[in-house]
Amino acid sequence: MSSTVFFESVSELATLTNTFKNQAGADTDPPTITLTVTDPTQASTTYTFALGQITKTATGVYTKDIACSIDGTWTYEWTGTGAVADVTAGTWEVHETALGKLYCTVETLKSSFKDSRTVDDLEYHAACFAASRALEQYCQRVFYRTTEARTLNPSGLYRVELPAFHDLVSVTSLKTDESGDGTFETTWSASDYQLLCIDNTPNANAGPEPRPYVRVKAVGTRRFPALCYTPLARSDRVEVAGVWGWSSVPWAIKKAAEIVAAETFKLKDAPGMATSGYEDFSVSMLDSEARRRFARFANPYQHISKLAGLA
Repeated sequence: MSSTVFFESVSELATLTNTFKNQAGADTDPPTITLTVTDPTQASTTYTFALGQITKTATGVYTKDIACSIDGTWTYEWTGTGAVADVTAGTWEVHETALGKLYCTVETLKSSFKDSRTVDDLEYHAACFAASRALEQYCQRVFYRTTEARTLNPSGLYRVELPAFHDLVSVTSLKTDESGDGTFETTWSASDYQLLCIDNTPNANAGPEPRPYVRVKAVGTRRFPALCYTPLARSDRVEVAGVWGWSSVPWAIKKAAEIVAAETFKLKDAPGMATSGYEDFSVSMLDSEARRRFARFANPYQHISKLAGLA
């Protein structure tokens, strides 16, 4: 199971198989058989053969298909009783389906190692996901797009400074909560606000590549609500619905992710390292040369809060 890659989907199944043997080593059917599966949220489900929840394929051989509905590490434990008492445990990995959240793809990483095999596919996927998440933590921003409504704190009467991980591509609607009760009753028109980039201009396409907006400015007669320092007033008085992130992933970010992913993949051969430890990988673990190459690509994309030491 550990070498198989699954993706978050109720239609993709992990087939768990176990063979029960007696003390002589012969395949034997235990009197009772149970299988306990624990998903990444630590919710456990127990299946029993007696209730028809487990399939017998041969003497002593039993299987169960589990829908890979949540990304993360799944665990399982087969239990047989009686003369064939046996407990067998294991794990398998499920990755998220949003492959747009990868800044270095598995194909790119395998190409860099000139590897066309599939035996290390789990390690390649783990390295790409770990590198992408580590890069986001380093830059304090994400480079894929998400469409949703988010609430924000005003930075003053005339502006909202977008915090880390809140880069903005476009706005569908902007509303404010005047009283701090959690109801955003005032809808602003497009002429009531202006979206600004890091250089305080509205020109997202002025540079060599599209940039996100990092602040919202009130214009005309509009003002953002003043924060009332009372126990019952909310601080998040602004609701912005729109597209968050970056309009496209910068090539430099893809290259930085590839550097981290390559170094992460090499950890599979390091003593004491396992795939499950990749998620804890950080940029600081790079050697000096790899860190220098990484910084050259990634540093220009750090969020202003990181540069100011606020992140």
